[in-house]
Amino acid sequence: MKLTVLLALCLSLVLAASAQERNRIAGTVLNNKTGLPVPNASIFINGTSKGTVSRADGGFEITGINKGSFELVISSVGFQTIVYPLSSDTLPILMEVKLLPKVEELESVTVMPWEKNGWKKYGRTFIEGFIGTSAAAQDCDIKNRKALRFRYSPNARILDVVADAPLIIENKALGYRVTYQLESFVRNWKTRVVVFTGYSFFEDLTPSNPKQAEQWKKNRRQAYDGSLLQFIRSLYGNTLVLDSFEVRRMRKVPNVEKQRLMKIYDMEKQHKIVQGGRISFPVQKDSLNYFQQILKQDDSLALIGRHILNADSLITTGIDSTKTIFFPDYLQVTYRKALEEKEYLYDYRIFREPGFQRSLITLMPALPIVIQRSGLFFPPQNIFTIDYWGWSEKVSHMLPWDYQPGMN
Repeated sequence: MKLTVLLALCLSLVLAASAQERNRIAGTVLNNKTGLPVPNASIFINGTSKGTVSRADGGFEITGINKGSFELVISSVGFQTIVYPLSSDTLPILMEVKLLPKVEELESVTVMPWEKNGWKKYGRTFIEGFIGTSAAAQDCDIKNRKALRFRYSPNARILDVVADAPLIIENKALGYRVTYQLESFVRNWKTRVVVFTGYSFFEDLTPSNPKQAEQWKKNRRQAYDGSLLQFIRSLYGNTLVLDSFEVRRMRKVPNVEKQRLMKIYDMEKQHKIVQGGRISFPVQKDSLNYFQQILKQDDSLALIGRHILNADSLITTGIDSTKTIFFPDYLQVTYRKALEEKEYLYDYRIFREPGFQRSLITLMPALPIVIQRSGLFFPPQNIFTIDYWGWSEKVSHMLPWDYQPGMN
């Protein structure tokens, strides 16, 4: 009996070692110009807690990689970042990575000058668009703000932000140290859109006591519930109803009444028909009060579908079991298990009690995207979020792709 147990244990250890060997990436990081090793380069799987740094000889190794497609990011201060799209089906891999110095990248580029007092002028704008304004955002701190550079175009009313080195962010609300390789940050005041792209690596902070560790676990679960990460996982697993998501189609149509009144207004203004300092309207319906009420409306109106959608109506599964999602116009996603944060209502000037978290998503461009069991989707920049997710999906609420409720 003891011999049987021992043989079973040895067999399990061999199988575990074999799997570890298969799910492995190893290699060497070199300076493309000199051929010398690049020590302390960051090598990590984007959006996860899987990563390492290169040794003095430039060598590195990452093991225990989960099944699916992913992006391997290699970065080092003074060098251009390299990103390799890979799949676990191609593992194990032995690679030689040659990094190009950033000097070569910038020699032929002519740009507008950077702001000398960029952080003082635009630091708050960057924090609000990148870290967020949630309660968790108050416990986030960028440790190397001097790495940020700001450039503002007054004509276009666009703020561009880049970083000379990976940003080191301590999120004491969720218990993560996030290394974020910021590729771009754009704040457009004309379109009221904020877009940032980059690559992230997560490390657990050390809790000061068991109570703090338990609080971090609770906060992470709260950030996960109702998030875009959970939604994509629910789509993949066809568990939308079980996970309290309610999905409906939505499309926007022109606000014809607003267009009609604006034409009347422009015509009256052109002919200067003014009485007592007010523009007069020939029809009783078109009073100044009525006009002002319509003017407050959006230029387009939302038409929301009556039927609740399931995952099967949105997902196509290929012959290789790859799952893609596609939908025209918009999806309205309501999470019926948690209410909006009060900070969201304040930021959006919404004067009511918190309701269920409600978001819009659209595909830009309107092309299918690939989704995975982990919640990862490709290409990530093609999903555009509006309303609650547009506010909440910032670094302060960001979780790694390998986060699992109840375990992390």
